[in-house]
Amino acid sequence: MKNAKLKIGLIAVASLGMMWGGAAVAAEKRCTAGGQKVECPTVTEEEAKKASAAFLKEGDDMEQGKGGSTYGIAPFDYLTGVGKRSNSDTKTFKTDSGYGSAAKGSLKTELWDRVKAPASDGVTDKSVYDQWTNNWSPKFGATLVAGADPNHGKTYYYSYCIACHGWLMHGDGPSASELNPRPRTLTRGEYMQKKTNLELFTVIKGGGEAVSLSSSMPNWGNVLQDQDIWDIIAFIRAMQDVPPPTSVEAYLNPKSTFKPIKGDVDALTAANNKDFKEVQEMIESDMTGRAPGSELVGGGFVEGGNRHKPSDVATKVKH
Repeated sequence: MKNAKLKIGLIAVASLGMMWGGAAVAAEKRCTAGGQKVECPTVTEEEAKKASAAFLKEGDDMEQGKGGSTYGIAPFDYLTGVGKRSNSDTKTFKTDSGYGSAAKGSLKTELWDRVKAPASDGVTDKSVYDQWTNNWSPKFGATLVAGADPNHGKTYYYSYCIACHGWLMHGDGPSASELNPRPRTLTRGEYMQKKTNLELFTVIKGGGEAVSLSSSMPNWGNVLQDQDIWDIIAFIRAMQDVPPPTSVEAYLNPKSTFKPIKGDVDALTAANNKDFKEVQEMIESDMTGRAPGSELVGGGFVEGGNRHKPSDVATKVKH
């Protein structure tokens, strides 16, 4: 392996972690961006607790059939991602969650807007996979990461990342208050503009320990394929410096400040990028189930679902 020093360093960190325990590693508050030590952007402990309480209240309200939002954006709550619609005025707090409604069918959430039988409704392509994420979320016509689709990235982010990082990446997920250190705020421009795609890929696939940070960030390499990770990175880039929305319109039309970092690797260039290949080898060597003959597939592109090859991503690259 070419990156032997990095590998040895990670082994040393892991050994110290076993000696000191996970708490000592988790207490580390600083991280790197662009190769320099920086203070990791996180919400305050009070903000994390408030977000957790709001999430529980939102769930309780929804079960009781109440509309509105704990975050003040009627008829949508961006913490849970559930849209609350009515047949009349959808711009006031006089909405219903769709649950517990006496008037059957008169009030509904976005859940009722999914296509039940795609073929009969004229929907035959793979976009049916994204019904849930596209009904009440931004839809991007451009990407900031070549070969990666932020629209697909939303699907995986919403499935695996919101519990900690929050629906809009502000580090205010319902589990954030239970973690130390708290999850990163992935929208903070002065921090994220320095984080390379390579750094983001490494920490998502290999977990926090792959970059000498907290094990609270799990390694997703046995759950997500490489292209899924690239798509998540594209979604993260599309949300840089996007504030908490003040309206549904603002929520559906985020404006990112991210500018692609010169010389950074992306989904199109990864296969031939020296630094990426070294990181990939390092991560794969530490993952379970990668022995010859295993059913688990390592790095590279894997067909399935709505996944596109980097060269086939339809969204245009925006610089």
